[in-house]
Amino acid sequence: MVGSLLPTEHELAGLHGVSRHTVRASLKLLQDLGYISRRKSVGTMVTSANPRAAYSQSFSTIDDLVRVAATEVRSIRDRRDVTLDRATARRLDAPFGSDWLLLAGTRVDARKGGEPLAWADIYIDATLSRLADEIVGHPEVLVSFLIERETGRAIAEIHQVVTATLIEAPLAEVLGVPAGSAGMRLLRHYKDAAGKILEITDTIYPASRIAIAHQLKRDSTPLAP
Repeated sequence: MVGSLLPTEHELAGLHGVSRHTVRASLKLLQDLGYISRRKSVGTMVTSANPRAAYSQSFSTIDDLVRVAATEVRSIRDRRDVTLDRATARRLDAPFGSDWLLLAGTRVDARKGGEPLAWADIYIDATLSRLADEIVGHPEVLVSFLIERETGRAIAEIHQVVTATLIEAPLAEVLGVPAGSAGMRLLRHYKDAAGKILEITDTIYPASRIAIAHQLKRDSTPLAP
């Protein structure tokens, strides 16, 4: 029931005859999908009977598993309409001449008084520019969820490319790191079922503030001898 507290990890492990590691992984997935929230000294609470989105999105930082939607919130500093020139289109791997709403600013750690963690350029398909006020007004909510809710079109695929970069001035000053220091760039395309890109995020983190972890599982097909 929404609003109720779940048993502890230890209790859940005993009830279902599994390890606490399995319980913890399962709760993490439910949290990423938006069914539950977990707070220190409070416990695990059921927050929704419906998931926020059809996919999970998480990654580790020095602050340990910062959730994009919950604690790494947007602080928009720039808002404008843009048409992609050739250089920008190439950088974003997006169509030349396409029109977008650009919302740019920092991602801040809500648990630490708004300390900047990264810089993000968020490009929204120009036909969805009516969402701008809602995106700015709800910095803790995934933009992709707002798009899904507004359009009724599910985000069917997220394509991510991670590359190394150098953080030059003046961005280095904004993020509080030395100019020329190492960074990590995350470029994500959010696509609908037809393959149309509805959102692009181009995010730069100082290298010391993020770690990307992927878990790969073998399918049922055996390797060829």
